[in-house]
Amino acid sequence: MGTEDYSLYTLSNGLRVAHKRVSGTRLVHCGFIIGAGSRDDGAQPGLAHCLEHMLFKGTEKRRTIHVLNHLEVVGGEMNAFTTKELTAIYATVQSTHFGRAVDILTDVTFHSNLPEAELQKEKKVIADEISMYLDTPEENIYDEFQEQIFGKHPLAHNILGNTESLERLDRKDIFNFIQTHYHPANMVFVVVGNIGAGRVLQQAEKLMSHISSTASYQSIKPVGIEYSPLSVVTETDFSSAYTILGVPAYEENHSQRWPLLLLNNLLGGPGLNSRLNLAIREKYGFTYHIESGYQAYSDAGLFHCYLSCDAKYLRRSTDLMLKELEKLKKQKLGSLQLSRAKKQFQGQIIMADENRSSLLVHIGKGILRHGRAQSLQDVIKKIEAVNDSDLLSAANDIFNPDKFSYLTYLPE
Repeated sequence: MGTEDYSLYTLSNGLRVAHKRVSGTRLVHCGFIIGAGSRDDGAQPGLAHCLEHMLFKGTEKRRTIHVLNHLEVVGGEMNAFTTKELTAIYATVQSTHFGRAVDILTDVTFHSNLPEAELQKEKKVIADEISMYLDTPEENIYDEFQEQIFGKHPLAHNILGNTESLERLDRKDIFNFIQTHYHPANMVFVVVGNIGAGRVLQQAEKLMSHISSTASYQSIKPVGIEYSPLSVVTETDFSSAYTILGVPAYEENHSQRWPLLLLNNLLGGPGLNSRLNLAIREKYGFTYHIESGYQAYSDAGLFHCYLSCDAKYLRRSTDLMLKELEKLKKQKLGSLQLSRAKKQFQGQIIMADENRSSLLVHIGKGILRHGRAQSLQDVIKKIEAVNDSDLLSAANDIFNPDKFSYLTYLPE
């Protein structure tokens, strides 16, 4: 990502403020990246996500309608999301309204009062969200597969939780979560836009420096995975068949992460020229949606392949998928193939760099985890350094069919 020229400041309470100036735009993107996600839910799956919803339901000085209107009335927007390991609370406004955005973001992050009546209403909203997710097999199968792969590891937690855990949640649980994780040392405030550093620091000092830091930053403690391959077939009322196969993979700091990222992009990345797409969808027309994915977390990772199709094509499609994986284990890429694969992957990353909200998250996550965000130049160098032997080594290490787990949804 394009982070070569961002600046980093630390307030007296330990809160880090990152600023990257981007010219040629009237917009500014800003927000808190917090080192807490669904893996921190403990015995209450869905806790971090429920808190994300409740942040917008009123503060010590604002009712819900005033929170929701604060940026909307000037054409801005505020949002939040929860991942396995992070929570982001962010806003996009015209640079003239930057102070307004910082004010509301600080208010909802540190001064939400979590009204009981709003909590009960929001539980119903999240329950509907869970129901919609269960009716979406493309998402449902991936989350269920992660539970299958990670087992008792905290990464197994479904971000939304479930209806039973949701019903058990109360205000005390949420306040305890805030007290544990929502403190200055465990977050970074990031600003990306056409705005000067002086103005950024002025607002940060004014609105955030007085917030007491109740704890120091605690890095994620690695947890081992107790993994045994499983194959699960479930009958569903979906009209198509869905299957996902995969295996635990490298964590985000592993030296082989970059070869696996490049392999994954070549095999089943977003390009229509991916090997899986050409070999199964384009050649035979068996499936509309086929992909591979590799997600690296702090202490673990997951590689998977996924497809949906008519049930009569499922066995053949899965066999073809495994065949493509086997090719990558046995056949080195030629110099031209390798060069093209690198250029395609690099190009996708450069285009993603234009998404300023994603850049905001990238900067915050990098600083939170490693003290600095990786620059676009660093990323390009990492990809360029991968050779054909690195790819072959990673393929033989990860693409072992004897270690794969499977989860399949079949029509009743």
